[in-house]
Amino acid sequence: MKLSLKHGLFLGLILGVASALLYAPKSGKELREDLKDKISDVPHHFFNLLESLVDLIVSVLDFAKSAFSEQSEKFSDAINCGINAAKEKAEELKKFTTKVS
Repeated sequence: MKLSLKHGLFLGLILGVASALLYAPKSGKELREDLKDKISDVPHHFFNLLESLVDLIVSVLDFAKSAFSEQSEKFSDAINCGINAAKEKAEELKKFTTKVS
């Protein structure tokens, strides 16, 4: 007798369920209680993960703020140096033009 694919899958399913029940390390009641305990811990773990994520975001934003502040200060210093250099050159040009005239 030749089995169809559908019959083979059904037979495999029945044998898998039977072997799982025979070799299960815990009873159904114990397994359900363990599962219930693990499921009841999910919100706690989720909020711990969320809290860790918020802490990480705050740390990243603090770092970005300090880096931005540092770069802004460097940029401001560079602009002031440029302004001072331009003023010095302007003074040199004034002195040069007064000597030439």
